[in-house]
Amino acid sequence: MLHSGFSRPPASGLSRNERITVTIDELRRAFLSYFEARGARRIPSSSLVPHGDPTLLFTTAGMVQFKPYFMGLEEPPARRLTSIQRCFRTTDVEVVGDETHLTLFEMLGNFSVGDYFKPEAISWAWEFLTGVLKIDPARLWATVFTDDDEAAALWLAQGVPPERILRYTAEQGNWWGPPGDTGPMGPCSEMHYDWGKTPGCADCARDTCHPDIGCGRFLEIWNLVFMTYYREEDGSRTDLPAANIDTGAGLERLASVVQGVRAVYETDELRDVLAAAERVTGRVYDPGEQPEVARALRAITEHSRALAFLVTDGVLPSNEGRGYVLRRLLRRAVYFGHRLNVREPFLERVVEAAIDHSMAAHPQLGEQRDFIRRIARLEEARFQATLDRGLALLEEVVAREQASKRIPGRDMFVLYDTHGLPPELTLEVAQSLGYEIDRAGFAAEMEAQRERSKGEEAFGGTQDVRAQRYAGLDAPTEFVGYDAQESKTVVTHLFAEDASAQQLTEGQAGEVVIAATPFYPEGGGQVGDHGEIVTDTGRFRVEDTHRYGETITHIGQVVAGTIGVGAHVTAIIDPARRQDTARNHTGTHLLHAALRSVLGTHVRQAGSYVGPDRLRFDYTHPEAPSEEQLTDIQRIVNTKVRADIESATFELEYDEAIERGAIAFFEDRYTARVRMVEYCDSRGHAPGAHTMECYSRELCGGTHLHSTGQVGMLLIVSDSSIGAGLRRIEALTGPEAERHVEERSGMVNSLARHFRTPPAQVLERIASLEEQLTVERRRLVEAERRASVGTADSLTDDAIEIGGVQVLVTRVQVENADALRPLVDRLRDRLGSAFIALGADIEGRPMFIAAATDDVVARGLSAADVVKIAAGIAGGGGGGRPQIAQAGGRDASKIDEALAAALEAARSRLAP
Repeated sequence: MLHSGFSRPPASGLSRNERITVTIDELRRAFLSYFEARGARRIPSSSLVPHGDPTLLFTTAGMVQFKPYFMGLEEPPARRLTSIQRCFRTTDVEVVGDETHLTLFEMLGNFSVGDYFKPEAISWAWEFLTGVLKIDPARLWATVFTDDDEAAALWLAQGVPPERILRYTAEQGNWWGPPGDTGPMGPCSEMHYDWGKTPGCADCARDTCHPDIGCGRFLEIWNLVFMTYYREEDGSRTDLPAANIDTGAGLERLASVVQGVRAVYETDELRDVLAAAERVTGRVYDPGEQPEVARALRAITEHSRALAFLVTDGVLPSNEGRGYVLRRLLRRAVYFGHRLNVREPFLERVVEAAIDHSMAAHPQLGEQRDFIRRIARLEEARFQATLDRGLALLEEVVAREQASKRIPGRDMFVLYDTHGLPPELTLEVAQSLGYEIDRAGFAAEMEAQRERSKGEEAFGGTQDVRAQRYAGLDAPTEFVGYDAQESKTVVTHLFAEDASAQQLTEGQAGEVVIAATPFYPEGGGQVGDHGEIVTDTGRFRVEDTHRYGETITHIGQVVAGTIGVGAHVTAIIDPARRQDTARNHTGTHLLHAALRSVLGTHVRQAGSYVGPDRLRFDYTHPEAPSEEQLTDIQRIVNTKVRADIESATFELEYDEAIERGAIAFFEDRYTARVRMVEYCDSRGHAPGAHTMECYSRELCGGTHLHSTGQVGMLLIVSDSSIGAGLRRIEALTGPEAERHVEERSGMVNSLARHFRTPPAQVLERIASLEEQLTVERRRLVEAERRASVGTADSLTDDAIEIGGVQVLVTRVQVENADALRPLVDRLRDRLGSAFIALGADIEGRPMFIAAATDDVVARGLSAADVVKIAAGIAGGGGGGRPQIAQAGGRDASKIDEALAAALEAARSRLAP
């Protein structure tokens, strides 16, 4: 324990080479010992994953594990408790890199469950800060909730002068909780440390500065929560069973004060991790001379430490929930390394330093060291492979949007969905350049993706679970599918129900990993292969294929016998399905080239789907192509198809491929060596087309046809807008295109027979019929108008007078709902000061309309209110204006009852 006479560094700060007198670990021990001496029981930190608390994503405060005690749901192990809780908060991720903000931090806490209250909490906090830690009392300020006279008086009794006791609102931070949507809460009192006047702060110069100004002069170091209430789901507040105390002091912040450094990153443990960031980046931490470098080093340091703690507590990278938060931090750290021109893997070494300098207090970090390093290594490699391209694409978007200074939501989505660039990172880059982002557009794209994935990704919901499962396997799979449709190999791993298995039996679903496979794994927009894996003992039907790192897994079920680990097998793809998919993939390349030829070279791919049934191609273009342009595009593609151009495939360096004119498909993820697929006219059979130019040359890892002639035919079936400057073409090839043509031809022939006209004249015949229908509709409308006039004239005699107003509530017979409006208008004109409510049974559904003249509305009778009453009785709803309103219902048998209620409503408002 630190004793009352230890020597504390001066508040003016330490030089970076000066010895730190009070270490963070000493501070931990001093805090726990102080409160144990006052009867508190030491409670170990709980996990960052708050098990059993659905209101929280992470443990955000020391009191989280004590919520059941404060709520009276469980008996605490003691009435006085103390802990040092590891916490994680996501609210300030974008500003991590400054001197004070952290996502992962430790919270020093002392707690009372119905035992001591404000007097002890305030006096002990003051004694620990000024007596044990020897913090200068003149540098401490206290804030209390606006009406908390007791807390203010207690601080005054400790010697805090009135001018340093401030009354703050909840908006200013003096109301705490709940930690989730519901939970304990109450007013609080905060302790702030005064570093001294901030140069350039006008309030400091006038001696009017206080913590809420936010100039950097004050640092909040302790929060004392007087927890007395509980927030219910409906937002209401109820009293807790007893008044409780929940205090929290950020360990790193308090350490910065006792060690005399303004930045938490210069406290001993974090500074040691930051030194590792300096080593791997080759940059020096010097906030004064190089503030942006310092910011990047701090972000790398913080996120590396957070990664170690999160993984240790069971959080693994994924695309949702806690896993997404972890992936976001990891990629942000890699991005900052990229900004410091680090191109080699580095994160694992900083993470290891975080483990080394934290495991004395958190030994579980050391126990999980190898696994944490592996996750850091694999995730960094995954992101590094796409970061350059993602940032380059973002730069293109920034250049394109110079006029609007706004990043479109679609671009933000593609950068995230295809290239793994977190939207928060795009936001951060955009803001640094003075750009806005289209949040609504991004949200719409995410929702559209979820809808698309229902039909296109049979196993989309479990991808991240599988990714983490295979991340730990040393099971590379050799892909032999470019040259072979089957291979003899051996089973290396089996999985069933998300767990490793030694054998799968008939009817059992699972996943099979083999040493070599001809099955193409889903990627680059192309779906995974189907087929069979056959052994001497059984047969496994492959229903999908995916790649995770270097491992290719085959998803499906055993349809006969058994299959076991180590079994020798023959892996056979579905050749017809593969051929259909390859046909659409080659068609996609030809279509891309034709789009650029007709619409312009600005056209770039923005997404794709390549399956055995169809192809979908998303591309950039500011307007809808004309029918003539689409026809030209289709004709060009089919000309290349008939030329039967042979494909050529090369593996070469990425830079060389780009120099040769290759286009990178937007959805592919590339490494240093890439696969280039080209279709050059010189390898075709079209007369006069033998040039050295290549019609199509793209980087692509998918499967393709030997020659374009095997496409058979490409047929564009639709072109539509999917966002600003983005279009989507859907097309068919081969047999599917033939079937589509046959269906359309059959439809035209059927229409020709039906209309008894030649097929070439079907459109002309339809136009003639439409013109006749228009004439007949006009005649019908006129007939209904005349009928309504007659009906209105006959109904006026049924009106009754109530309070000087003509009231007509009745049931009528009309052909459709459209006839009600002219009828009620005619009645209102005839009756003068009037209220009218009509009901009708139209094809089994009740319809109501009500109208009131302005003077009636002024007396408080609204057509909208009455029609709502009537429709409600008939099981429906509707509304409108006080002068006229219309509604429908479900139960036509209730029309008379509904009209009776309407009449009663009118009578109650109008009767004298």
